[in-house]
Amino acid sequence: MNGTVIFGVIALFFILSGLTNFINDLQDEVDKPNSYSKKTTELNSENYYNTNVIGEQTILLSTLSESKKRKLWNESNLKNEMMEFFPDFSLMYEFVEERMLDDSNFKKNLLNKIKSTEEEYISGILTGQRAKATLSSY
Repeated sequence: MNGTVIFGVIALFFILSGLTNFINDLQDEVDKPNSYSKKTTELNSENYYNTNVIGEQTILLSTLSESKKRKLWNESNLKNEMMEFFPDFSLMYEFVEERMLDDSNFKKNLLNKIKSTEEEYISGILTGQRAKATLSSY
C-alpha cells in the first residue's frame, strides 16, 4: 500500500511537471510573434514608406513620435530628393505637401522652414549654401 501511494505521488509529480512545461512552451510560442512584430514595426523604416497612385514613394509619419519622424526623415531618400529641387522652393514645398503624409506639426514646421528659408534667400540674408544647409539640417 505504501509503495502504491509513493508511486502515485511520483506519477502525479511527473504529470504536473510535464503539463507545466507544455503550458510554458505554448506561452512562449504565443509571445514570439507579438514581440517580433513590435520590433519589426519600431525598427524597420520600410514600414513607413508607400507608393502613391502614380508610382512615387511617399513617407507615412502620422503614427510616429516627433523624434522618430525627424530621424526617419533625415535618413530618407525623399529628403535627398526634395533637396535636388533647390533653389526652386515652390517645388520643394509641393514635394513635401504631396509626398509626406503627416497630420502633426512636423510637416507644418518643415513647410514653414521652407517658406522662411526662401524669404531669407530671396532677400539676400542667406547664400545658396547657407539656405541649403538650413534646409538640410531640419
